[in-house]
Amino acid sequence: MSGFVEPPEARYWRGLGFLLVSSVGFGLAPTLARLAYDAGSTPETAILMRFTVATMVVTLLLRRLGRPLRLAAGDRRQAIGIGLLAGVLSYGYLSAIIHIPVSVAALVFFTFPAMVAGAAHILGQERLTLLRAAALVTAFAGIALVVGMDGGVAAGRRALDPLGLGLALMAALACATSILWTSRLLRRADPLVVNAHAVLTAAAAYLLLVAIQGGPAWPATALGWAGLGGASLVYAIGFTTLFLAVRLLGPVRVAALGNIEPVIAVGAAVAVLGETVTWQQGLGILVVLAALVTLQLRDPRP
Repeated sequence: MSGFVEPPEARYWRGLGFLLVSSVGFGLAPTLARLAYDAGSTPETAILMRFTVATMVVTLLLRRLGRPLRLAAGDRRQAIGIGLLAGVLSYGYLSAIIHIPVSVAALVFFTFPAMVAGAAHILGQERLTLLRAAALVTAFAGIALVVGMDGGVAAGRRALDPLGLGLALMAALACATSILWTSRLLRRADPLVVNAHAVLTAAAAYLLLVAIQGGPAWPATALGWAGLGGASLVYAIGFTTLFLAVRLLGPVRVAALGNIEPVIAVGAAVAVLGETVTWQQGLGILVVLAALVTLQLRDPRP
């Protein structure tokens, strides 16, 4: 019905559903990508595949829905910028774990919700309430427990390389900037169309990068291929639904509620890679879930 206006409560829950799907996709992607790396693939190849698959998925979805791919010239330039930021984010995060422990990279990367909340408040995009601020701090404390505050350094597993820390911080800044930028653009533009232009830009950039490096490094085993394909598909779904969630929920809610992602990542690592969960990680998971449930129950609806 052309005159239908979606009730705010329904809009909120629909956005929450999209965000949950996005978090599951992003949470599963690193574990699946690890299977590809163990079989001889590289971050650049994995990133090229994820954006190529994302381009195919969102383009097919737009065709199915009968929506045109056109954007106004100014909006198209912004979508290209968002796509380049997505490429920077992926490169920073997946390259950081080559230089520093994964737990440290995750802890640095997940400073982005606080960046989003603070910047959105300063820019007047969305008010940072006391409840939201408390939920962000509590969730981050839980994440610190989940990934391990010492990052494995105390056990002597790996020293902290400033380059790795810088790459993880670069990824966090790119993620925060992307969410804030996207939320402004999606006030007037179709999120799926913006997504299509963004992932196509990132795919083209990485196609050039991989070509310069001499071509893609494909996995050498069937399990590696399954990991590469699976990581690409779940990332494509996660990236697409993230755009929809940002439009429906706003940047601060997306940043705060998206803290569930590292919890999902730990669960995936346990299930797929055989990693174990310590009591500290279990406590951290409970802290994150408690913060998100509190935010969900007490935060005022739009």
